[in-house]
Parts: sequence; structure tokens; C-alpha cells
Amino acid sequence: MEYLLGLDIGTTHLKGGAFTTDGKVAALKLVKTPVIDLGRGRAVYDPDTLWSSIRSLIRQVLAELGPNGKILSIAAASMGEAGLLIDDQGKPLTPILAWHDTRGEEVVDEWITEFGSRQTFAITGLEPGYIFSLMKLLWYKRHQPQILSKAHKWLCMMDYIIYKLSGEFATEYSVASRTMLFDIHRKNWSEEIIDFAGLDIGLLPDAHPGGKIVGYTTKAASAATGVPVGVPVCTGGHDHICGAFAVGAFGPGHGLDSLGTAESLVMAYDTMAALDMENVRSRGYSLGCHVVGGGQYLLGAVNASGLSVEWFKDEFCFQEFVIAEKQGKSIYDVLIEEANKSPIGAGGLIYVPQLRGAGPPNPDPRSRGAFLGLRDYHSRGDCLRAVFEGMAMQFGLVLTEAETALKLEIPKLQASGGGTKNRILMEIKTAVLNRPIEVPAVQESTLFGAALLGGLGIGVYRNEHDAWKRTYKVSQVYEPNQQLSNAYENVREVYAKVLPLIQKASKIIAE
Repeated sequence: MEYLLGLDIGTTHLKGGAFTTDGKVAALKLVKTPVIDLGRGRAVYDPDTLWSSIRSLIRQVLAELGPNGKILSIAAASMGEAGLLIDDQGKPLTPILAWHDTRGEEVVDEWITEFGSRQTFAITGLEPGYIFSLMKLLWYKRHQPQILSKAHKWLCMMDYIIYKLSGEFATEYSVASRTMLFDIHRKNWSEEIIDFAGLDIGLLPDAHPGGKIVGYTTKAASAATGVPVGVPVCTGGHDHICGAFAVGAFGPGHGLDSLGTAESLVMAYDTMAALDMENVRSRGYSLGCHVVGGGQYLLGAVNASGLSVEWFKDEFCFQEFVIAEKQGKSIYDVLIEEANKSPIGAGGLIYVPQLRGAGPPNPDPRSRGAFLGLRDYHSRGDCLRAVFEGMAMQFGLVLTEAETALKLEIPKLQASGGGTKNRILMEIKTAVLNRPIEVPAVQESTLFGAALLGGLGIGVYRNEHDAWKRTYKVSQVYEPNQQLSNAYENVREVYAKVLPLIQKASKIIAE
């Protein structure tokens, strides 16, 4: 039996999966991503430990396929901004800086003053921020110039996996789009930005579209993973954009709601000609190159969407953990049952999911999360429902402003990720957005998208449309309940009014 192998290098988990060419899951494995929290906003991954986890993951997938399983191709999706420096022997000079590592923060204001936000956005589709590769490299230039001088390449997470599998240096357009070094119009590295930053363009690997063969598994990679020598290694892409490909969100009027630790909206479009770049920038959205079709995407996020649930669960739900253990249930099922006891509007309780600052459409990294309207009669169930409602309200603002910016309407959303298993959240969100939300049969859309890009690279599919038509299947469609939508109108209005007040209060607290 023939399979496409996909890898997903995520913030929380590493995932590996094998898929048949018609889209069936043959094997799926995951392990925790081995992050090292250094405190004070710093976090890294040890390159050797990460590779060890990934090669073990691949071996587990292959073991489940059995001796007759044949791997046709390998491709990886990954977080976009994390990266490391390696020397000319391919050995790591640094740990992999996590995308959320804050040490590049100190150079952001300087870059804005000297180069400019508007000019940066006009080239890269990104508002200057510490998460992007450029700021990490500038930090190294300032604090560890001796290491930077020895560096041969800067590799993002996907690029590093390509190198470990094939020995080749390559990246992909959507991953490069998250470095703040890439010209998304010309689809090449920006010499203007690189020269201004005082960096060597030779540090950066060649950039390719998604789904292109860039190498083949080496003897060393074969010995480490169990994959035969000579299997094509193809470009995958940025995790959210790979997920968008898998669900068909790669043309105008299509969008993906990716529910994870951070919740992302990916909206595809095919031209920037009519786009008001300054409006998009000021609203906090980013732009980049899609993994397929030569198109573009707009990306918006609720930075602490799923994180809000995890935070509340871990800090306040000890009793529910005990109940779940006694009843043999998932803790999430118990939490959903609790939230279901609370009325629409959570008894006048509002939650703002800004534990990691505010994203679009009113970005403010200093903004903080909050419960508003808390009274002594509110229960944990009310708080949980308020969390779910706040997540839905914030995503609704992200979506409607994005539609306005692109002058595109999305009549139906595709949704993927762990949050789609939360029935109450999905019902609330469908009511708040007042449009259907379709959940695909393969929930690991990022992983699946990476595998499909491998299939695209080796010619299993004629093009992205053929790949989607042959593999996409629907698991469930949440249809909006008009009565519920009407009931949420007042909650939406209240949320929209209190949001700017939270940002004002956050500014006072930060000062």
C-alpha cells in the first residue's frame, strides 16, 4: 500500500501521519513538542532533542503501517517564525528560538524608527514584531555577533527538517513569508530589507512554492527514521496555510478557522491590486504567499483562544478533574457539561480572551484578558460559558473586518483543530457568525495539508484542485440557529462596547 507522509511541527505537539492518496488516515502519532521554557518570555527548542522526537515519531508511524507500507513522499508543516543558525558543517550554532521568544523585542522600535512600519508591511505583509525571524537575527547581531559571523544558514523549523531528511537547504514561500525578510510580491528575499539590516543574503535558503521536490532522503536520515533512501522530500509550508490547503481554502471567498492554542483565520485571495494595504496593516492583519496556486492569504488571529480554555481548566477546575476521573470522562466533556448549564450571555458575564495581547482588528500587545460583570452568584459554569462566548465574539470581529478589508464575503467557513470537538463552542460560534461552519472528516488538516503537498510534488495530483476534490470529505456541518443568533445580538453589542475600555484599562495597568 502506498502512503503520503506528513509532519506537523507545532507549538504544543509534534505530529506524524500517513495518508492514502484518496485522503484516508492510515496512521497518526503525536508527542509533546519538547520546548524549554527559560522564563521571562524566553523559550527554545534543542535541535538534537527535536530531531530525536521527530525521527522516533516517524518510526512509530512506519511501524503502524507494517512492512508492506510504501512511503511515496515526505513533507512538513511547521510554525512559521521559529529558527536557528547552523554552521557550514550543518551543526547547530544556536538553539531553535521559539516563535514567541521575546528577546527580539528590544530591536523592534529601533527598526520601526529607522526603516518604518509602512515600508516593512508594503514589502513583507507583516507589521514589525519580535516573533519574526528578522528580529531574532538582529538580536544575535547585537548580542552574539561572533556566532552570527560563523553562521552558514538561518533555517526555520520546516527548513531544518528538510535539511535533516535530505541534506538540502530549502524553504517555502509561506514559511518565508513569516520571516519579515521576504518580498511577498516578487516571491523572493528582499535585498532592500536584508541590506538595511546588515545581514548576508547567503544566510537564507532558496525559497520554493509548496509541493516541490527539493531533495531525497539520505542514508543518515534513513538510518534515523526507517524511511528508505531516496524518498522525495517536498516543501510543505506554514502550518495554518497547509491547513487551509487541505480544506480547500485557497481561492477567493474561502476561509479556514483553525482552532488551536491561538485561533487563526486564513482568507485566500488572488490579487493585491485592490487591497488597501494601510487599512490591513493598521487593523493588525498580516499577508503572505499561499502554499498553492500562486495566490495570497490574509491572516488574522485570536492569540489566546484555545489558551483561554487551557488556562481556566488548569487554574480553576480541580473539582472537574476529580469528577472526570471518577466518571471515566474527558475533562473537556465535564467542562462542556458545566458550561451548558449556564444561560446565553452567561448571566451577564463577559470574558475578553486577550491573555497574550489583542490582535486584529484593534491590535495592542499590552492589552490584557478580563472577566467583566463578575458577581457572587456566578459559577464556574458561567465563567466557562463566558470564555466560549468571548472566543466566538472576538473571532467574529476578526472575520467581519477581514471580509471588509478584502471586499470578499465568506458564506461558509471551514473549521479544523481541537476546538471543533467542543459542541457548545461550535454552536455559539455558528450563531454569533450567523453562517454555516463545516468540519472536515480529517481533523488534522495541517498534517494532512503537508502530506498532500508531498503528493502534489511527486505528481500524484494534477494540481491543488485535483488534490482537494479527490481527498476532501465532510464530517459535520453546524448550521446557524436563527433564534440563537438573535439572542446573541445583545451580547455582541455589549462585547464590542467593552473591548476598547479593556484596552484603555490595560494601558493604565501597564504604566
